[in-house]
Amino acid sequence: MSPESYASDALIAGGWHEERDAGGAATLGILRTVAVSEPVADGARWQLFPAAEKSLREFHGLRIGPVGPGRDVASTGCVVDPTEARHAQRSFAALGETIGTRLFPFGRTDADGLLAVDEEGRLFAVDHGGAWLLGESARSGLVALAEGRRPHRVERRTWSWPLDGIRGDRAMSDATRAAMVAVYVLHSGGAFSARAVRLRVTTLRGVGVLVLDETFPLRGDSLENSAGPMAQDMERAMAEHGVTARGAELVLSLVVPRVTTGPLATVDCSITVGSSPTPGRAVLTLTAGAGASMGRAANVLASCAADLAGYAGGPPAAGPVSGPAE
Repeated sequence: MSPESYASDALIAGGWHEERDAGGAATLGILRTVAVSEPVADGARWQLFPAAEKSLREFHGLRIGPVGPGRDVASTGCVVDPTEARHAQRSFAALGETIGTRLFPFGRTDADGLLAVDEEGRLFAVDHGGAWLLGESARSGLVALAEGRRPHRVERRTWSWPLDGIRGDRAMSDATRAAMVAVYVLHSGGAFSARAVRLRVTTLRGVGVLVLDETFPLRGDSLENSAGPMAQDMERAMAEHGVTARGAELVLSLVVPRVTTGPLATVDCSITVGSSPTPGRAVLTLTAGAGASMGRAANVLASCAADLAGYAGGPPAAGPVSGPAE
């Protein structure tokens, strides 16, 4: 039997059918959820939105059982009833802030994971292991639970690559050129168009002291022409503070433009030179918040990571990029 047949059998066995509308029962569950919800720290309460109402009207009251041992992970059943997760305002408010959308309670899994739908209709779960995207719709998320399809963990991502060619007297110049490559990659990949680079310099002797933290705008009519003048500006600023690239840690990071919104605003790309654990090496690092681990932002970052890995000459030193099963 195909996975699609498993999914249909699981939903139908639970009482679902095409054009199903739980009507008054769904409305009552929604009202009970909103009426008894306690405000979180900022005074916010559950707010119903169209995607949540639509999903609950279709699936409210169903008890979906697991089908088989699980395709990727252990399959599990669930009950669709928003009152089962109505007490989780703090957990879902934190997740909503992370992914940049509101969530509304949807139900509970047999393993005591709490379910919620977001404004795009996606189904999420929060349990002792963290936050998970189950499916791009409530239906596909329920299918994933019943079949044991692997969920996508909503978590911060990090990629890093060594840059062995950056060291010695040309460290600042080479690091600045690497930063310009990163500017180009993130711009062409659709992440953001940085117009400045932040330099932080920390002495490595003793406890390590931050002696310089300054932002330098791009100069020139091209990234190639900006690298030289920017490196000179940075070296001049370091000289004014009595420090050189030798005996210090340099971190050059791209400044995210203020107009960047949503998950891509959490992206950070930096070049570190002279770090105390590896003073003779430079490292290129790309990081992003948990909200950028799915959807368009995840695809953008995967593309940028691949291009940066190609520039650095090696595979990204990070876990595999994963997502909900199709």
